Amino acid sequence: MVEGKRADMRRMGHEQNAQYKRVLAFVIFLIATLALITATFLNPIFMKKQIRTSYNQAVVVRQVNKDFDNLADLVDARKEDNSNLLANAQTQPIADHVIEYCLGIHGFKVNNLDLANQILTDINMGIDKGSSSGAQLINSKLKKQKTNAPYAIIKAFNLNVVTLGANIACLLFIVNIIIIIVTIITMFSLINDMKSRTSTRMLIHDVSAAGMWTGFWLILISGVLALVPVIFDADNIEFGFLLEIGSSVFLEYVIVGVIIYIICAIPWQVTSAK
Repeated sequence: MVEGKRADMRRMGHEQNAQYKRVLAFVIFLIATLALITATFLNPIFMKKQIRTSYNQAVVVRQVNKDFDNLADLVDARKEDNSNLLANAQTQPIADHVIEYCLGIHGFKVNNLDLANQILTDINMGIDKGSSSGAQLINSKLKKQKTNAPYAIIKAFNLNVVTLGANIACLLFIVNIIIIIVTIITMFSLINDMKSRTSTRMLIHDVSAAGMWTGFWLILISGVLALVPVIFDADNIEFGFLLEIGSSVFLEYVIVGVIIYIICAIPWQVTSAK
C-alpha cells in the first residue's frame, strides 16, 4: 500500500517535471521569437540596412517601379517602355521614407500627406536630365498637378494601405514588448519553482534542453518561411515583395537558431547523467 502511494507520487512528480520542461521550452521560444521580430521586422534601422543587400535592392526597385507605373497612368504619362524607369539610387530614398513612416516608436497615424510630400520630393530630386525620358515625362506631368500631386502619390503608392500597415506595426510593437515582459517574469518564476524541486545540475540541464528546443524550432520554422518565396511565385501573391524581403531575414533567424542550439548543447552535455 505504502509502496503504491510512493510510486504514484514519483509518477506525478515525473509528469509535473515534464510539464515544467515543456512550458519552459515554449516560454523561451516565445521570448526569442518576439525579441527577434521586434529587433528586425519592427526596427527601422535594421530594415533600412536589409533593403540595401544585393537581393533586396532588386526587390525594392521592382516594387517602387510598379507604383511609379501606376503614377504614370494617373498623370496620363504612360509610355510603352514605362517599366523599370527608376534606378536603385532613385528608389532607395522612397523606400527609406516608407520604412521610417511605418516602423519604430510612433503613435497611431491617420494622415499620410507628409509621407506623400516626402516621396514627391524624392522624385523631384532623384529625376534629373540623366534619367530616362519616361521618368522625366512623369515628373513633368506630376509638377503640373501642383497641389493635387501629393494625392496622386497617395493613390499610386497605396499610402492608405501603408498607413494601415504602420498602425499594425505600432500595435505589434506594443504587444510584443508586453508579452516579452510577461514571459520573462513567467520564465524566472518557472525556474525558481524548478530550483526548489531539483538540484542545480539538473536545473541547468533542463534549462539548456529548453534552449536547444528553442533553437531547433527556430531553425525549422524560419527555414520553412524562408523557402516560401522560392516555392511560390511571390509576384502573384499580394504583398509578395514583403515575403521576398522577409526571406533573407528568416535566413538570419536560422543562423541565430543554430547559435542558440550550439550554446545550449554545451552545458546540456556537461550536466548529462553519466
